[in-house]
Order: sequence, then C-alpha cells, then structure tokens
Amino acid sequence: MGAIALTFSLIVFRIAAPNLDLQSVVIKNLKFNSSSSPPYLNMTFIAEIQVKNDNFGTFKFQNSSAGVFYNGTLIGTSGFFGGEVRGRETENMNVTIKVSSNVWVNQTYLNGDLNSGLVKLRSYADFRGKVTVLKIAKQSKVSVLDCTMNLNLTSKAIQDISCAEN
Repeated sequence: MGAIALTFSLIVFRIAAPNLDLQSVVIKNLKFNSSSSPPYLNMTFIAEIQVKNDNFGTFKFQNSSAGVFYNGTLIGTSGFFGGEVRGRETENMNVTIKVSSNVWVNQTYLNGDLNSGLVKLRSYADFRGKVTVLKIAKQSKVSVLDCTMNLNLTSKAIQDISCAEN
C-alpha cells in the first residue's frame, strides 16, 4: 500500500512549469524604408502561443507581457491578461504587438538589414503563476518563451524560427 501511495504522489504531485511554444507569427501592416533618415521598420506582429500544462493541477497565470527586440533593443511590447490552463490541457492564445523602430535602434545595422532583405528579431514572453493540485499542493512556476527569427521583407513573413527550451 505504501508503494502505491508513493507512486501516486510522485506522479500526481510532481509539478513542472507549463511548456510554451510559438505556433506561428503573422506580420501585418509592414512598412519599412532604408533610404529615409533615419531608416524605419513598422509592423504589427501577431504571435500564436501554445501553453501546454502537463500537470494534474490547474496553472493560473498573472497578467503578462511579450516583447519584440531588434539588435538587443526593445522595439515593441504588449501586455495580455492572465488566465488559466486546466490540468493536462493545452490552450492557444494570440498576442498582438505593435512594432516600431525608433531613434534608439542602431541605424547603421537597421539600414544594412533592411537593404539585405532579412531582419533578425527576438521575441520574449514569460508567464508567471501557480500550479494547484487537488487544492493541497501549490507551487509558483515561471514559463519562458524566448525565440529568434528572421523577418523576410520580400515575402513579408517570418522564417527560421528557433525557440529556446524553458
């Protein structure tokens, strides 16, 4: 009986951070110009994020934010409301980020990337919350989504997405 209880507790009460995965990115309203002074890049970045909760308990996350970076500089951010993902379920959510280069972006790099037709971007989001199992065990968990990708200016699409594991 003790072995069964131990096995049950090791499986059910093992709490891990939910997995985040970037399912897709859609670019809308893309505007850029390398010959203007300063060069600029503006667009709407719509990311579909999948939150997979392998725990037996519900993951309730707080209001969070996501950002898009160019050459280490934040060029777009968006907040989104908290929510929950029930145990052993997967939820998809869309995050819309208005992206705009500004005077803080290295203009030489941006000009070169715009002329090459490929702009390397990084997206980042984190979900902070608690996993509750059977109203007995509660643990705070943080799930992070950190991805690099290339914006192809010719096709107006994202390519070569690579995301780091939590």
